[in-house]
Amino acid sequence: MIKLADKNSSNDDNIAQIYDKIIKRILTLSNVAVVNFINGIFGKYFPPDSKLTYNWTESVKNSLEKTIADTIITVNDSEKVHIEAQISRDNTIALRVFDYGYQDALKYKKTEKDRIILEFPQSKIIYLEHNRNTPDTVVLELNFGKQGKFEYKVPTMKFLSYSIADLDKQNLVILLPLYLLKLRKEIEKEQSMENALALKSLINDGIIKTIEDNEREGNITHDDTIVLIGLLGKLYAHLYGNIQIFKEEGVNSMVTEKLILDTDRIIYDKDNKIRIAEGKAAKAEGKAAKLEKKAKKLEEKSAKLEEKAKLEVAKNMFDSGMTVEQIQNITKLPLNKIQRLQKKK
Repeated sequence: MIKLADKNSSNDDNIAQIYDKIIKRILTLSNVAVVNFINGIFGKYFPPDSKLTYNWTESVKNSLEKTIADTIITVNDSEKVHIEAQISRDNTIALRVFDYGYQDALKYKKTEKDRIILEFPQSKIIYLEHNRNTPDTVVLELNFGKQGKFEYKVPTMKFLSYSIADLDKQNLVILLPLYLLKLRKEIEKEQSMENALALKSLINDGIIKTIEDNEREGNITHDDTIVLIGLLGKLYAHLYGNIQIFKEEGVNSMVTEKLILDTDRIIYDKDNKIRIAEGKAAKAEGKAAKLEKKAKKLEEKSAKLEEKAKLEVAKNMFDSGMTVEQIQNITKLPLNKIQRLQKKK
């Protein structure tokens, strides 16, 4: 479950919504990526092919404002985990985590004779930004009068205190798009050439390289890589996309070019699969007609995938401030489809 809020400014409120969407998308990546993440953040040893069940919930506040609680994940029909992400310190977060856990436990309560059993998920709070007052554990004290007091404790993770190498080692690579926050405060203080180069290095030599390394090692899939780099591009556009010196230094175009390169990679991979399928089918005597039909279907599928990938790139280009004409020149998409995509923004 995720509720992100940083009330320092209306701009930060908008960014908080971006974080929320990013983490929701991260938690629904491939099975192997999410299992590795759960193992890393909770110190578990679930097999990569473990079954994941997403327990989506929705709660309504007294003001009738709906709050979508992202998810509690059940692993192998036995253990439940709950990840809460927070931008800055919130004194009510322990209460919120408890409430989400209680609502889920109530939904799946067990009854034994005259006893009702509520099983709470194991929870963890990720502080995307922190300071010296950010606690290692948040505590909610439950006072049951004569029965005594009970402390409900939730451990925290101070995200930016980890290096990229730390995140890699602990299988937390799917959080890397959010590592753009690492230089946020420095850049807010000074939009300098030095910071532009530092951000460029962070993205290219740190975030993207580590994501690709994990794909090669089988910790995430190629589709996960595409999604993570796409999320990186979207968050970059919202955080730094309008800073002129970053445009001049090529940081903006570097992220966009990476998305285009991955689009080409998808097309190549699919075309290669088509060629392999054609070669195998050609060896089968008397199946020429079947081969032609199969190849045609594969080509149609490849064409659809290519267009889908290019449309995703076009979305990120719009977020980066590129014009319809520029996007058409790069992606070669039909003008009417780019214009239709622009209307949805």
